[in-house]
Amino acid sequence: MPASSQGKFKGKNFWLMIVILFLMEFARGMYILSFLPVLPTLSNVTVGIISACITLHFVSDALTNFGIGFLLKRYGTKKVLNAGFFIAVAGLALIIFDRHPVTLVAAAILLGIAVSPIWVIMLSSVEDNKRSKHMGYVYFAWLVGMMSGMIIMNLIIKVHPVQYIFLMPLFVLCAWVLYLFVHVEVSFIEKKSLKTQYKHIKHVMSRHLVLFPGILFQGIAIGMLVPILPSYAVHSLNVSTLEYTYLLIAGGAGCTVSMLFISKFMDDVSNIYAHIVILAGFFIFGISILLMTQVTNYMIVLGAALVIGLFYGLLLPGWNAFMASQVDVALKEESWGVFNSLQGIGTMLGPIIGGLITELFHNTNYTLFTSATVFIGLAFFYLFYFYRTKRIQR
Repeated sequence: MPASSQGKFKGKNFWLMIVILFLMEFARGMYILSFLPVLPTLSNVTVGIISACITLHFVSDALTNFGIGFLLKRYGTKKVLNAGFFIAVAGLALIIFDRHPVTLVAAAILLGIAVSPIWVIMLSSVEDNKRSKHMGYVYFAWLVGMMSGMIIMNLIIKVHPVQYIFLMPLFVLCAWVLYLFVHVEVSFIEKKSLKTQYKHIKHVMSRHLVLFPGILFQGIAIGMLVPILPSYAVHSLNVSTLEYTYLLIAGGAGCTVSMLFISKFMDDVSNIYAHIVILAGFFIFGISILLMTQVTNYMIVLGAALVIGLFYGLLLPGWNAFMASQVDVALKEESWGVFNSLQGIGTMLGPIIGGLITELFHNTNYTLFTSATVFIGLAFFYLFYFYRTKRIQR
């Protein structure tokens, strides 16, 4: 078990990885959130094929997360990430020359696999005493990267449908070049047998059972909102596309303020205050969504969107810090891989569940109510857990 560095980001390494994450998420936003959804209007590719591409992208991401920690421990970050960058560039480069359905699916799957190890390295290598602050930056890079990639690609497509798609692999290539200047390694390199890896997976699963409801159901509750928000805005609020965009901007602005300016103070507070932030995040998130089922006043809903964004921006780094406090240091890469996999599964299931509920009741309020109930349920679950843990420690 030869030792390497402790795998903690120092100075420029952290900021280089932030830029790399931004570029990868930018490319992902361009392809998955913009180019693929628009493609049926530009060619004879069907919506069903595009749906399969997007679904398989997130499936490949989730499945890769489950085992990527073990690959990082076995082969080290350099080999795994270089392989990831290579397959991402190759997959997106194919789209320049051929847009056959098989090529589109292959590119989506390869991109999902490639992004996975970057996230696990970011999550497992952030300094513990600066985790909330740095994770605010990480989630900001993810959110802004995905959204700006989608928006920029939408604008590019209006100029010319396919002439500039070479930019997608180019952004990944830029990230790959930047990675050549990064020096970070997993906690140690260890070549384990499949039997040992299976035992470690069982250990990670059993050790962190208390985290699984928060990871899985948080992803489900958020994912449920994705397919129904436009319908809710049009049919319940009677707003225009521009006004709906303002709602998204309000949520994004609140999230940005929390992630960049407020989350950094959470590193200096005790666990009890961090727990309060988590509980308040779940509870206020749920109440704000519940409010949306009862109110049709646009300004009130706009305020609710701002509050949701603020508390989501606090909840993400706070929840991440809580998960980090539970992780076995010897299995941190494996643990974060499993966590990311569960979150990905929740994010995949959420839109399906949300869509089915809306189809069943023909009313978006039922989906909003279900999502709100899940968040409030998580608040009570972890309130009980924190209270019970505190009593045992006494």
